[in-house]
Amino acid sequence: MAPNRGHTPGFLLRHKLLFGVLGACAILLLGMLVGVAILLSGAFNTAATEQHSAFTHFLLDAGLRYSVNANADDIEAPALTDAALIDRGRSCFRAHCVHCHGAPALARQPHGLGMMPIPNDLTESARDWPPAWLYYVTAKGVRMTGMPAWEFRLSDTDLWATVAFLKQLPSLSRAELVELAPLPPQTSCRSDDAATARRAESYDEDERGEIVLRQYACHACHQIEGVVGPDSSVGPALVDWPTRRYIAGTLPNTPDNLVRWIIDPAAVSPGTLMPDLGVSDAHAREMADFLFAQE
Repeated sequence: MAPNRGHTPGFLLRHKLLFGVLGACAILLLGMLVGVAILLSGAFNTAATEQHSAFTHFLLDAGLRYSVNANADDIEAPALTDAALIDRGRSCFRAHCVHCHGAPALARQPHGLGMMPIPNDLTESARDWPPAWLYYVTAKGVRMTGMPAWEFRLSDTDLWATVAFLKQLPSLSRAELVELAPLPPQTSCRSDDAATARRAESYDEDERGEIVLRQYACHACHQIEGVVGPDSSVGPALVDWPTRRYIAGTLPNTPDNLVRWIIDPAAVSPGTLMPDLGVSDAHAREMADFLFAQE
């Protein structure tokens, strides 16, 4: 009798699984290629006048909620009922939040009206979100929305003060809301150097300089080794920094001199186009350490 050359059930099952996995990978690869083709063709409209689809908006909102819930899980809120803390938070809200988010009875400023996605009214967030969530988003910001991370500009006390005020926002009267008209950004609620130093120290040492450089938007004008950003040549590229002999053609290139330059560029070179970014000493040193660590 000839030997049985038929395949066993286990053999057939393994092959079905293999072909299933290969088919799924092929579909995924095809989808990625189609997405890249659409992106490179220019068919994807990036104009802020073009709204997201309802499904895209749902995905973004759900993704934000799940992400914040997971990352804010270990944050413990302090007592948020102190009148002085709430009053401090009111100043922070007026200086930094109401411009884009507005409030009941208060329109957003022009730059907050045309953003996509539109910054939400924080009254609803204050009702729906626990304090830990509000703190996390205020401190860390939200990528690709225009919401900045405030943790490098505001002390921990001011971040919680902002949260304390937000929790009061839904109960304010119209008269109280009208009094929240925006303050100039630098009027109040500014970080002190010790607070920003503690913020930098909360990150791994090899991440600090890169994070701080991004938080001051240095990569908007400079190409910086290790920092992803636009292909900008407004300012000189900050690469191979340790090999440079001078800073701004004036100061010998040392870490201390670089800190001086970052903190007060005009004092080093009066005709410079480098703006005063309000960088603290602690953050300037993190930036200098990062640039001098380049190989």
